[in-house]
Amino acid sequence: MDMNQKQSKKADTYSSGFYVPDAQQKQHRSSPRMHRRRKGCLTIVLVLALATGSWMWYRSQVTAHGDITPSSLNAPFSILHPISSLEARRTEQATWGAVEAQNPTAMVHELTLEDAFFRRMTTKARQWQVVALATPKQLTAPLDGDLEVTSPFGPREHPVIGQELDHLGIDLVAPLGTSVKAAERGVVAWEGRKWGYGNCIVIRHSTHLASIYGHLSHTNVHVGQSVSKGEAIGLSGSTGFSTGPHLHFEVRRDSTPVNPLPLLASSSGG
Repeated sequence: MDMNQKQSKKADTYSSGFYVPDAQQKQHRSSPRMHRRRKGCLTIVLVLALATGSWMWYRSQVTAHGDITPSSLNAPFSILHPISSLEARRTEQATWGAVEAQNPTAMVHELTLEDAFFRRMTTKARQWQVVALATPKQLTAPLDGDLEVTSPFGPREHPVIGQELDHLGIDLVAPLGTSVKAAERGVVAWEGRKWGYGNCIVIRHSTHLASIYGHLSHTNVHVGQSVSKGEAIGLSGSTGFSTGPHLHFEVRRDSTPVNPLPLLASSSGG
């Protein structure tokens, strides 16, 4: 009788032409799969928790100290000369430790590299987007209210480096978090962070004229974005080579820095 039952059970198992394991065996075989799923879900949860914690820490640092985006390189990369380009970039990065330690020679060198970088950005970047824009004869103030200049255009003793250097723009009184506005319609040619200028925005208003906004605590535009005159582009701060919150406002004509005050004559109050 027992043999008949076993044969009947085996016949039922194979009657459909497929092997059908019993429930206990199926449950036993699915356990490793369930274990892998639980392990995968736990990993995802841990990664999300770590990412959320890192983002919250980053935002707290931004709130306390301004944007902490790493500084970008000034040395351009040339496809025609890749080896020399990489060498120039490695050399620049090698000096960053001295710049961070506020070595005067390294800081002056960094500002020289940044000047060359902005000469390229104000004449070559986004060229096709600004070719149809007429060169404005006047600019509107980048800050609301009367402008108060704390450091004029021209030679001065740099407040951080302590050497006499050309000031390529003007410094305007602007408490931390003051809204900074585009001086004229144009296209954002560059947005990022430099050791000297800190968080910075470059706007090209035509093929000949561009403006630069430095030491910002926050930027809210991106490269290639079209902006209108008076549009809010960021917030004032004290990033880069700076001793306190203010706005560095710079104007370049054909890549050469010019005194912004004559262009802001109707807006300047002091």
